[in-house]
Amino acid sequence: MLRVKIENFISFAMLRKIPLKVLIGTAVFLFAVLLGTGLIIGKKNAKPANSESEQVPDVSDPLFLNENLKKTLNVHKEIKLTNPKTDTNVANEIWLVPNGISIPNYMLRASREIERHNGTIHWMREIKNGRALLKYESDRGVYPLLEIRIIDSLWQPNSSKLAVVLAAKEQNKVLRNKPEILEKLNFTYNLLIPSSRPELLETGKKSSANIIPWIPMENRSEMIYNTEKKNQIPLGITSEKELAKRLNEQLKKFDNANGFAALYGEDFLIHPASVQVLEKVLREKNLWFWDLTKSGTASLLSPEECVKKDIRCRRNSLDIYEEFNEQVNKALRTARKNGKAILLFELTEKNIELLQKLPKMAEKQGTSLVYAEEVF
Repeated sequence: MLRVKIENFISFAMLRKIPLKVLIGTAVFLFAVLLGTGLIIGKKNAKPANSESEQVPDVSDPLFLNENLKKTLNVHKEIKLTNPKTDTNVANEIWLVPNGISIPNYMLRASREIERHNGTIHWMREIKNGRALLKYESDRGVYPLLEIRIIDSLWQPNSSKLAVVLAAKEQNKVLRNKPEILEKLNFTYNLLIPSSRPELLETGKKSSANIIPWIPMENRSEMIYNTEKKNQIPLGITSEKELAKRLNEQLKKFDNANGFAALYGEDFLIHPASVQVLEKVLREKNLWFWDLTKSGTASLLSPEECVKKDIRCRRNSLDIYEEFNEQVNKALRTARKNGKAILLFELTEKNIELLQKLPKMAEKQGTSLVYAEEVF
């Protein structure tokens, strides 16, 4: 219709001899009207786009919370269940996850991931046989009840750490007489060697072991070799500078190790002034500390206090009477539950023979054998 009008106007203009400028201007105006009309018609006839299908949510959008949670938990398989809608206590989905990480650890990882996406946990509960129930929501709504279940036959590699430490006492026979048998230990292990025994340290450095300084600290209630008495850190030291100097002298022997264990020290570690100075030096020098005193429970430098004061420390006892397999199984259970553990034995020929089976046992449950400082 509009096109016909334009053609009639051009014919009329030619007959009336209308100036060219007016003719061109009028043509441009009519063309614009024609173009605008076409666009409007096109819009009217076009189907409305589905805005939801074209939206591409950000990776951190709560819409992706479920998928990110699966990756975080390393879900191996999903099982969808059909339950009556009225049964709110039965899971709608089961996520099968690898062994090697405890259920409390999986629950902690899940809660962190949900919080990272600004989600809310309605409730989370551990149930028997390596299982947990979880219900949570995002701004898209509440997710169905979920069960996280560990697969006993599938182990996650490197899911936990275990440090094997062999303690060489002052008169250790292996380092003095048969150091070559250490070659039987073809895995990562640690040797605990007294800083007061340079001859043992020299032999230990020739092995493939990681060496941990075992520094004598004052103990008045036990018979101690004269060599250790001369080298012990004395009770009642009040100067941080003096203590730091003494520790540096010992740590230099171990290629400036970044931590040490206490040899003896039962009296030192219950003396408030001495412990206070030790705490300050540990924090200032960023050193880890290992309490191996027999009466470790009475020490003022407990793991709980260390956490409060931002110090890395542990407490263990060298139990030579506990049965070997019992200690190994206990350490593996602890690693699986807490993610890390220490297995401490005296360095003897018998223990070296028994420890050769450990790597396969650790591998089966996804536990890596590591240096001691990695579990502090």
